[in-house]
Amino acid sequence: MVVEYKLREMRPSDVLAVVRIANQSFLETARLGWLMGRRIVQRLISDRECLFVVEDSRGEVVGFVVGGCRGDRATIGWIAVHPNHRGRGIGGMLLKAVEDRAREKGIRVVETGTPFARPFYEKYGYECVHVERSMILELVGRSISIPEGVRIRTIMLDDLPMLLEFMGDEDEWLRFASAYFAAYENDPEKAILVTSEEENVLGVAVGRSDKTCSELAALSYLFVKEKGDAVKVLNSFAYVASSRGHRWLGVELPIMGITEELLEKMGWQDAKLPFFWTRYRLRKKL
Repeated sequence: MVVEYKLREMRPSDVLAVVRIANQSFLETARLGWLMGRRIVQRLISDRECLFVVEDSRGEVVGFVVGGCRGDRATIGWIAVHPNHRGRGIGGMLLKAVEDRAREKGIRVVETGTPFARPFYEKYGYECVHVERSMILELVGRSISIPEGVRIRTIMLDDLPMLLEFMGDEDEWLRFASAYFAAYENDPEKAILVTSEEENVLGVAVGRSDKTCSELAALSYLFVKEKGDAVKVLNSFAYVASSRGHRWLGVELPIMGITEELLEKMGWQDAKLPFFWTRYRLRKKL
């Protein structure tokens, strides 16, 4: 039986179908019903211009795309096809809908970001222009100990003036303070000061428990005066994360004083978890 598909603009009555397709399609957190449902409703309220669905001959929604046109760029936020209807060109129909809308507005560039769908976009002429690399370390099944010759303690509020002097740069200190206060309410033990045994400050590290998966601790800030101390500070944070029972430690590159190659030698891997991943930025010129 040949199934005919029809493209149309998204309507409020499509919200349930869109959420269910997202549930069954995305590996990343966009599959969460409360998240996708809220964002789709917000877009239907604020801007429906690049929201499209494809329905089959029975009128059932089998795919959707959430795009946008702003300034001289069009974007693809989410695109998904029901598992029973994949491989039939529906994804291409949805991409073309956003691209055609962009052309109508005089826009000649479409951009998107994705952790897992890079081959799909490349099939339709998109090129990877930037990689936002993230890496993870499996803490379970390996020996995690305090690095030799260092001491670790939680950063207290009274330490902030001393750290401003240690960093010697107000902008750098503000980046630290932003990460510190983000952790202060729920994860204060993940803001650590690392010193030598003589109490000389080597560096600081701040992280957080992932909101979606509590088994992941993610590093949000690291600072050292000497690049040679960066591994000690990172490993100190790994010890804290392990002692709190986390399974994974995640980092977003770049990290001060630590290269991707060094992380790989230390056992870190490219992040491909459903809740923590490397993101690929892709672009197509129309």
